Order: sequence, then C-alpha cells, then structure tokens
Amino acid sequence: MCTYNKLTKSDIENLSEFISDSERFITVPTEHWDHDQFKVVRAMPDLVIQPITSEEVAKVVKYASDHKIPLVPRGNSTGLMGANLTVHGGISLDMVKMNQVLDYDPDSLTMTVQPGLRLNDLEKYLSDKPFTYMPAPAMHWATIGGNVATNAGGLKAIKYGVTREHIREVKVALTDGKIYKFGSKSVKSSSGYSLKDLIIGSEGTLGVITEITIRLYPKPKKVINAIIPFDTLENAIKSVPKILASGVVPTTVEFMGRKVLQLWEKAYDETFPIKDGDGFIIIGLDAFTDEELHAQLKEAIAATAEYHAMKPIVLDATSKEAELIWKAREALLLAIQKSTPKMDEVDVSVPIDRIPLVLKRIEELEQEEKMRIPNFGHAGDGNLHIYLCSDEMDDEEFAKKSHIVISELYKVARDNDGNISGEHGVGYARKDYYEDFYGKDYTNLLRKVKSIFDPNGIINPDKIFPLK
Repeated sequence: MCTYNKLTKSDIENLSEFISDSERFITVPTEHWDHDQFKVVRAMPDLVIQPITSEEVAKVVKYASDHKIPLVPRGNSTGLMGANLTVHGGISLDMVKMNQVLDYDPDSLTMTVQPGLRLNDLEKYLSDKPFTYMPAPAMHWATIGGNVATNAGGLKAIKYGVTREHIREVKVALTDGKIYKFGSKSVKSSSGYSLKDLIIGSEGTLGVITEITIRLYPKPKKVINAIIPFDTLENAIKSVPKILASGVVPTTVEFMGRKVLQLWEKAYDETFPIKDGDGFIIIGLDAFTDEELHAQLKEAIAATAEYHAMKPIVLDATSKEAELIWKAREALLLAIQKSTPKMDEVDVSVPIDRIPLVLKRIEELEQEEKMRIPNFGHAGDGNLHIYLCSDEMDDEEFAKKSHIVISELYKVARDNDGNISGEHGVGYARKDYYEDFYGKDYTNLLRKVKSIFDPNGIINPDKIFPLK
C-alpha cells in the first residue's frame, strides 16, 4: 500500500509558482470539486489547480510525484464511478480551462484539441465544416479528455467503434516531468508497443493527458432513424443478431422497455407517443444515397418480422413525434435518477446474444432482493445500463443489497465472456470487484504497469483496482 504526504504550506507556495494566474490556484475548494454526477461518494481535495498549458501540467505532476502527494485529473465531472474523486485528498488537477482547439487539419482528417474541450463545444466547432467527430457519448457536456480516459462508447459504436478507434495521438505528462507523444497522425503503425492505446481507458491512473489528436470523418450524406415496437422486450433484443446478420451495418441499435419509459413519462410529465408494444429498438443508419438508405432499412425491418415486430416509425428529424422519442431516450438516466433518493449503476457488456440472459437475471434479482432495477442500453454492442434504486431503503440496507446485485450481475457477465464496464469505467466505485472478476495474475500484471508509469502511486490512486 502506498503512503502519501499531506500538502504543507511550503508545498502550496512551491506549487503556486507553476501557475501564473492565482484564480486558477484554489486553496479553499468548495463542494463543486468533491463529487461526480452520482454524488454517492464525496471526497474533498486539499488544493485545486486549473492548468492551461502542458508545461504547467508537467511541473505539477512531477512535484506531486517527487513529494508523494496524491494527484487526480478531473474533467467535467460527468462520470458515474468516482474516477475523479480525490479519495486520499491532495491535488485535484481540474482540466476544464485547457479547452482550446489547437489545430484543425482537414487534409490529414485530424484535429488536435486540449483535453478540457467539451463534446458539445467540439460539435459546435465542426458544425459549419464538412467533417465530424463520430463517437456519440450521451453526455455532450463531458470533456474529450474524460472520454479518452474512460474509452467512452456511445450510440455509434456498432459501425464506427468506441473512442479508441478515433484517437490518432495523445500527449501525456508523466511523473518524470516530461511530455510524451504516443501515436501519430498517420493511419497505420506496426512500430512497437502502442502506448497510446494503453493510456486510452486508463482512467487517469498512468499520466495526465494534455493534448489529443482526433480522427475526423466526412459527415454522412444521408441519415435515417427508426423505432420498431415489439410485443415484448425479450423479442426486441432477440431480433438484434438477426438484423446484424442481414448484412446491414447500423450506426445505432438501442433498446428500451415500456417500464423505463413510464419513469420518463412521470418525471417529465410527457406521454410516449407509441402506445403499442412493451419493447423498443431504435435503429440508426447512414449512407450516400436515399435509395441505399431505404434499402438498408427495408432489410433490417424484414429481419425483425419473426420476432413479432410491429409497424416501424421513421424518426423524421423535423417531426414532433421523432423529437419526443429522442427526448425520451436521452433523458432516461435522469428520469430514473429523479424516481429514487439514491441510485447506483452497472454497465456490464456481454456478447449481443447474451443480453437476454442478463435481463432475465435482473428480473430475478428484482424479486429476490425486493429492489427496483430499471435498465436500457446499446443492443447492438451488448452494453447494458442497469440502475439500482434505493427507494424506501436506508443507506445500510441499500449498500448491502447493492453489493449482492452488483456481484450477481458481474457473475453473469464473467460467465458469458463479458466485462465489468462497457463505457463508464471502473473508477473508485468498482475497484474492489476487479481482481475477483479478472483474476489475481492479470491484476498483478496491471499493477506492474502502473508502477512503471507511476512509481510512487500518486496519479489517481486506488482507482480501477487496489494498488496493494
């Protein structure tokens, strides 16, 4: 177990010399910095530093390592697993002011940005340009650095992959005070270990990302989305492998059930416009021509027929009905959160044909533990978002039952060749489950990797897996 030093008055004086603007050096942090979106665990930093250059980051990281002071990189705090929490105190390195576009290079189909740039600002920058950043995580106010740190997924992973597939290069400050460039603008590399891909998804435990070069895609010429109702959620899920086997490659295949939509209706005083069916698939497609687009849609719909699919509704971008359906899908998490005093989440990923097994176990656990467990997710890539609701339970009962439910859902994922997390990460909330899921030898190997990059264990300590 690593031991850490508390910040001293001398440390604060020394660190302040690295930051030119005193407003970015916050010695009395407020509760703004003590939580993530769930606010289940709170941990206040002793000092908040908001860098604006890679050089500032490198100096702070080296000082923290040399003096064994815990340091935690922080994006826009939209995470759910406590990855940004300063659980040992120390320094919160708040990256939100490193939010500039550094280079727009359409000829190489790349763009270089600072890690604190929010997704919605990135989208705004590209709005009048012929290119787009293809990953589509739901949290548009998340930072690109946070997305890289968790290898965020999103709605378009089936066709375009997750964040990892869209990062060409990262610059990272390591504990020796140097800035390293991992990757390059070139498309291919067969040139040794890919340290870029090691940093992506490492949840800020190996170094601090200071620049990111992303891959740009030409904006699709034609896009269509449709929602397909089914008599049951099970049939909706079972239709997905058939759609993917038909030769159609959708951008999106989302699932949601009537029960979770009723929570949205109650939370937002709205009425879901489709009255028939208990399970729904939203399918998205893109193509170069209208003919190709509608041929794909026809093929996908035909593949669902044997699963009692009902009449699909094309989600015309200009229609009020489509606007309401998308509004419902995007607000499901917040609707569930509004329905209960306290909430936890599991986002296991499994092979797509195993989703029904997970949903069946959820139904059993709702009965066994007398706990409400609403869910929805990405049917096309096997990533489920499963929410544990406290409702009338006190904190002790909720913690006890949550542990049982989480353990059981991880068991289902492990038994079906799945993973603990598909896109939200492990963070602090799930670190104690990691070694049991992946095994001691595997976890010890990761500990060795951590010790090479961070010999004093000060960068985002005790995240993903216990250091001991």
